[in-house]
Amino acid sequence: MVLPDEIRDRVVSYLAHQGRKDVSAIVELIEEERRRLAELLEDVSEEQAGFAPSAGQWSIREIVRHVVGTERGAIQIIARLAGAGEPSAETDGVIGQSLAELRSELAEVRGQLLEVVGRVNPHTNLEARHDHPFFGPLSWKEWLAFQRVHDRDHAAQIEAVEGEEGYPKRQ
Repeated sequence: MVLPDEIRDRVVSYLAHQGRKDVSAIVELIEEERRRLAELLEDVSEEQAGFAPSAGQWSIREIVRHVVGTERGAIQIIARLAGAGEPSAETDGVIGQSLAELRSELAEVRGQLLEVVGRVNPHTNLEARHDHPFFGPLSWKEWLAFQRVHDRDHAAQIEAVEGEEGYPKRQ
């Protein structure tokens, strides 16, 4: 994926701005966006979740699987950068296959993220960075804020899939 410089710069600026905020304000923003994503998924059937607009494009199920997997990785990065240790909840690394399983995992992984963030002194290790593949070196608070950007991007992707020709009608 090639990201235009102006979009990259806007996102980096946004993450830097959010990273200067209090953790509770960042959590409020990421939770608001996660609620929006969860609401989009509420009435999606398994048939709809499996619909891929064309070869090489993700289905809603694949999008949600990606969001879950990416957030699991972000939890590890945030925990390491912030010196929080490993998340207390164990995961087997297997990501669900059905949309129902993925909805549950979406909530579980967010709970793990909030648990890790809740254990961290909000002023700890803010100078430590981990490279994001598109947005460069980010602090743990910027990685936390990134979860909003990521959820928003994939919510828009889900909406686009739902608008594609051939998308199964709601029952």
